[in-house]
Amino acid sequence: MLKLLLSVVFTVMVSLAALGSPPSVVLVQYRGYQEDITVTRGAQQTERIKPPTALGKNKNAKVEQLHALFTKLYEEGYTLQNSSMFKSANTSEELVTYVFVKP
Repeated sequence: MLKLLLSVVFTVMVSLAALGSPPSVVLVQYRGYQEDITVTRGAQQTERIKPPTALGKNKNAKVEQLHALFTKLYEEGYTLQNSSMFKSANTSEELVTYVFVKP
């Protein structure tokens, strides 16, 4: 009887793990040379956050945009999984990529 009960419990546990959905991933890319932010949640789900104008009085607006975006993602249950930076040696191109995952 104990073996039957354990086999039923094990079967249910394996079934529940198989039904679990894959994690949701969000890519955030900041291009320093274009000064824009691109947020990708999947195919056909990409949005571009336009940079503030250079004539604006708030010199910290770009960082504040990133802060607001990161705060929104954390509120949605995402956590920062990885980040990387690419900087071209002969131009001023800079690309920073952030990977957020929601289990």
